[in-house]
Amino acid sequence: MAGKQKNEFVQLGGVLCAITLVVALCLGAVNAITVDPIAKQNQIKTENALAQVMDADSEPIEVAEGTTATTDKGTVVEIVSAYKMTKDGQDAGYCVEVAPTGFGGGVDTMVGIGVDGTITGISIISASSETPGLGANSTKPEFQEQFAGQPADGTVAVEKDGGSIVALTGATITSRAVSEGVNAAVKFAAEQG
Repeated sequence: MAGKQKNEFVQLGGVLCAITLVVALCLGAVNAITVDPIAKQNQIKTENALAQVMDADSEPIEVAEGTTATTDKGTVVEIVSAYKMTKDGQDAGYCVEVAPTGFGGGVDTMVGIGVDGTITGISIISASSETPGLGANSTKPEFQEQFAGQPADGTVAVEKDGGSIVALTGATITSRAVSEGVNAAVKFAAEQG
């Protein structure tokens, strides 16, 4: 009897291995098919975000994977990408893509920092991990427009923290994360010049 049970386990193990192999091959095929369209879509999102925060030409700055900036409040924020911006041959500032951690995860944000020492604007590229109807509202223009004209001195904060940014209703954590992301972008840009 024990030999028969052992044989059944071996057969079941073989079937499970075969199923796992087929599923892995299918996932690999799907990844191979979708990797280029996803990369193109991400590039379009980045280009749109750049255009939204600063009307200028961009030149990428090399940012090593794992690069972070620490704000004056001690918040560590990932720097995703950065661009030197020029307009009519003149220095226009920097655009820095950051991924501060909100309530549900990273809030991918493009921040424009002008040569005049102000934030030219922000664009939330992705807040898909934030709560729908709350933190996900960070993608709305009404929230993002508050950042334009803010001083690029690392002091951007929500009203509850002594700043001038009106936090999203029910999403103060996300609002704080975006504010700290802006401050991290400012710090990173200052280190470039």
